[in-house]
Amino acid sequence: MKKCKHCQKEIDKKATRCPYCHGDLRAWPARHPILTTIITVFVILVIIGANSPSSKTGNNASSKTGSSASQSTISPTTDPNPHFSDGVFQIGKDIQPGTYRLREKPSGCYYERLKGFGGSVGDIISNENTSAYAIVTINATDKGFKSQNCGYWTQDLSAVTTNKTTFDDGMFIVGTDIEPGTYKNTGSTGCYYARLSGFEGGIGEIIANENTDTSAIVTIGASDKGFTSHDCGTWTLMK
Repeated sequence: MKKCKHCQKEIDKKATRCPYCHGDLRAWPARHPILTTIITVFVILVIIGANSPSSKTGNNASSKTGSSASQSTISPTTDPNPHFSDGVFQIGKDIQPGTYRLREKPSGCYYERLKGFGGSVGDIISNENTSAYAIVTINATDKGFKSQNCGYWTQDLSAVTTNKTTFDDGMFIVGTDIEPGTYKNTGSTGCYYARLSGFEGGIGEIIANENTDTSAIVTIGASDKGFTSHDCGTWTLMK
């Protein structure tokens, strides 16, 4: 047995995902093989470029323009909805309670609702690791919210899918992103999925869930609020 590094509960030592908080326990390179390869290639190219003759003259030119470039700022977003990016926030002061979603898929995102800022596991109301679409409801009674590598949270809850009957991993709003009905997935090792009655992230909101290494069939009810899927491949509505 070993302890989950996210929720500290005892789990099987061979587990790659926590069955309690669904935290991904694999090493960073294993979770992001493509990004790891890109970074490695980039570092090699930087080293080669630094030793080339042209880099010496290039540095002189860049030093003249560097100061002006550093003063450039990102244009403010035109999103009219309440929104925020990564950081640690106080509810009611920094950000308002409500339901937020990620409209872009992140890489290695971790977020948590907090009832305190002591930094202990006991301060965590709910948390999640994901590299897919995510939705979270922050309550007025929450003290804080923490977001790392997640990007842009917004209360724009319009659809993120282009097809409501075929979708991949992520957290979705039933009726908005996906249609209710019976779906079958393509199957994948370490698949976890759950029907949801809400987006607060608590166990009490799980209507039904499953871990499987083969293809699965699930009926998503019209009264379900959401559906979440991790490492399950593609879900398609059965005719």
